Amino acid sequence: MTAFVFVGPTLAEEDRPQDWDVVYLPPVEQGHINALVQDGPTAIGIIDGRFHDVPAVWHKEILEALHAGIPVYGSASMGALRAVELAPFGMRGIGRVFEQYLGGVLEDDDEVTVAHAGRDDDHVQLSDAMVNIRATLREARARDVIGDATEQRLLDLAKATYYPQRNLRLTLAEGRAAGLPEHEIDALSAFVAEHSVDQKKCDALAMLAVMRGEHGTLPRSDAGFPLQRNAFVERSHSNGLVHDGDGDFLRINAILNEVRLRPARYLRLRRDALGAVVPRLGTPPPDARTRTSAALARFRTTHHLTADARWRNWLAEREYTQEVFTSLVEDEVLARSHRPYGGALNLPLLRALRSDADHARVVRRARAKKHFIAAHGLADPSGPGHVADKEVLRWYFASIGTPFPGDIHRYAISLDFLDGYEFLKAVRDEFHYVHGDSTTPSAAPELTCEAREIDEDDLKRHISTAVWEAEWPSR
Repeated sequence: MTAFVFVGPTLAEEDRPQDWDVVYLPPVEQGHINALVQDGPTAIGIIDGRFHDVPAVWHKEILEALHAGIPVYGSASMGALRAVELAPFGMRGIGRVFEQYLGGVLEDDDEVTVAHAGRDDDHVQLSDAMVNIRATLREARARDVIGDATEQRLLDLAKATYYPQRNLRLTLAEGRAAGLPEHEIDALSAFVAEHSVDQKKCDALAMLAVMRGEHGTLPRSDAGFPLQRNAFVERSHSNGLVHDGDGDFLRINAILNEVRLRPARYLRLRRDALGAVVPRLGTPPPDARTRTSAALARFRTTHHLTADARWRNWLAEREYTQEVFTSLVEDEVLARSHRPYGGALNLPLLRALRSDADHARVVRRARAKKHFIAAHGLADPSGPGHVADKEVLRWYFASIGTPFPGDIHRYAISLDFLDGYEFLKAVRDEFHYVHGDSTTPSAAPELTCEAREIDEDDLKRHISTAVWEAEWPSR
């Protein structure tokens, strides 16, 4: 029965009520709501959101939450903007800022926008919101600290300032320089020091009070509107974010890449996922016979069964005929020929991974790698700690005991990477994470070659590997 609230600079951590079942998350961005819907929260609240350096939270994902019967509240900042836009569909807006936007008193997004520090610095606010400046000057005028003309001139000066530089004290200095009455500016400076109005904070607290009072009491109900899904929506789900259960969000591909970099494990996961979504794989591809022969030859070579007599004995010991075993390889060729477009297999893969005993470790490692890469500025391949692509790739293939492919692009797409560049980036991130601050290639302790001996209970894995390896040529 957990509610989730996205909040950042509007409300300091010590001001966030903790006496109810709520998880406070960083400012919302595109994909966060979609990820939370999978957790089945009792409610979602939006106060702050990001938009300048990442895509802003999408209206469609809020509509999906509402359609699923999850109450969604908004106030103060990004939440107030989205609540006004989606009020006809059931999003609850709370507070004066929301009411002013709804009534047309406010129109511009920059009224609530501020510059702030990152998560590691508690989203400390670095500028003043225009709505807070308006509220403070309105209160000062109501108390006869300043007159109408001074209020309006200061509002004009603040509004003309780009939002990251807005600061009420600097606005007062500009007003003084512009010739506004000295006694009013002096009185207002003293007033601001003691009585400035934080309208966004007031609205955020009001929303949390409503959410806390209604928590767990609102029944799930039909949204009352149809939800249209299209290819763009489906791609946003397949290539979006997941909530890791610990207040962080990870890209689905970042999690799956942890497994893709361990091919034998990924091939097993892929087959499980395909079995869940493609019960009938359809017509064999035109080159099925050629691919089957190549995979069969690869299997025999890998397991030292090239001699015909030894091969016949191996089949007889397991009560296989040549035809029966070949049909097993044909089945795998058919499964490998199914390549969903645009990451359409990602969600089935994620579901299959969640049923795996290794799921928690994979998610922890993906999260740790994400933060390590960000903290060390390693996202740019030409940045600090640069190592030549070929050296990184040689290290990787040596680590997993696989020959260096003759065609990196073909190898990459055989593991469902979008292309060779996406594969190289995943390998480079792995290289940096394994080596820490060191850039000297060495064997990776966590990427070990899986045993090649044939385990009767895991024969499908070896067949999958043979079919996969036959798809790309080695040097």
